[in-house]
This record gives sequence, structure tokens and C-alpha cells, in this order.
Amino acid sequence: MSRARSELSITVLGTDSCTPVKGENTASFVVDSRVAVDTGWYLTDRLLACGLNPLDIEAVCLTHCHHDHILGLPQLIFYYGIKGESRPKRPLHIYGPAGEVRRVVDDAQRFLQFDRYPELRFDIEVHELRGGAELDICGLKAITCSGRHSVPSLCYRFENAAGASAVLSGDTAFNPDLIELARGAGLLIHEASYGAKSVREDVRWGHSGAPDAAEVARQAGVGRLAIVHCAQAHLPAALQAAKAVFPASFVPEQGEELRVKR
Repeated sequence: MSRARSELSITVLGTDSCTPVKGENTASFVVDSRVAVDTGWYLTDRLLACGLNPLDIEAVCLTHCHHDHILGLPQLIFYYGIKGESRPKRPLHIYGPAGEVRRVVDDAQRFLQFDRYPELRFDIEVHELRGGAELDICGLKAITCSGRHSVPSLCYRFENAAGASAVLSGDTAFNPDLIELARGAGLLIHEASYGAKSVREDVRWGHSGAPDAAEVARQAGVGRLAIVHCAQAHLPAALQAAKAVFPASFVPEQGEELRVKR
């Protein structure tokens, strides 16, 4: 079996927290060069910087619809629209929490004035998901569970035909459902908004610290844990705290390609 088929590829478009910092992008990723998971602030710019063609993105999976996770969506839609006849003759699929994602897509098209510029229009298919969904996304098996956040949210697991799997938490407090979703995965990408601090029951905001992410990784028996969505200044302490619970923890670099084996 070829390397491309036996491994799952995760391109890191950003790792930062919700407040924009010069040169950084908030947590967002691309799976196998075709599936964007959240859009950060600068989706199209980051794709191009990583050597990826925005027109190769066939699907966008939103973990939730807070601004730092959706601001790049209008950029991608505009890129598709402005390419006219050179854009793919297939729909752009956009997945996200039921009751939330369709509004975001509709608002993006209004923002881009699709009614005024019909030449920008193309086929967009919106898919509203709930926790427990199982479906095929671009040839990958995708499974969701509900996140524990201040708005409806989803965690995603992606698995290829060879059995290589990665789980992306989105924004969530410590989440027993995520432990089950991540069981045995090769890679867990988990937020650590509170840095080195453990916050097991963040009822108001729905975020985790690095020790909470590491405990999810430990109980799920994943191969590696990537700490993201943490302010740059807090990353060294956050990584140290995560490693104390789960030694196979690391902080990915913006622009890095992670390869996950079965």
C-alpha cells in the first residue's frame, strides 16, 4: 500500500488562541489536503502559504461557529466564486453543528453580495450534524461527538481506509464523550485555552487546560497529543503540564504537516 494511502495527513494552518497575533493563525487544519477543519482567520492565505490549492478543498468541517473558527470561510467561498469557470465542477460541502452552520453559510454569501454578483455563485451543500453522526467525507470515515462548549459544538474523528485516524476536539471542556471518540486514535489534536491550568468543569466558557487535554489522551490511549488553541506565551508551561500526564504530547508548528500511521 502506498504511503499516501496508509497514512493520514494533517496540515496545521494555525495553532493560536482566539485573539489575533501578528504572523499567527488560530487553530485550523486540513486533513488529506481536501478537508478543512475550522477556517481560522486566514484560511485561503494559510492554504496558499502551505502550498495547498484552495480549490482542492472539497469540504469544510466546522467544530462550532464562534468567530475565530469561521472568519476564513467567506475567503474560501470568494476564492471559489472569483475563479469562475476554472473552479471545480462539484459542490463545496460545508459541515457543522445543526441549527448553526446554515446561518453562517447564508451570512457569508450575503456578506459577499451573491445577490448583486451572480457570477460569484456556485453550488454549496450545507450539512447539519449532531453528536453521534457517522458519514463519509471525501472518502474518509468521519464520526462526531458533541463538544462541551458555550455554543453547540462538535468533535471530529477522521479515519482512512487503512485505519489511520486523527481526532480534533474543537473547543471543549473536559469531555468523557471525546475520550470514547478518540479511543485508540493515532493522533488527538486538543485545545488548551487555559494553558497549564486544569479546569475540569468549565461550565461557563467550555474550554480545557493542557492537563485536561492530556487526561483525555491518556484515558483514550491515543498515540500522540497535539496541544493547540493556547496563547503563545503560555505554550511552554502548557506543554510541560501535558507531558506530566501524557508524555507523548507536543506542540505542532504552524505550517507543519503531521502524518498519522495506523
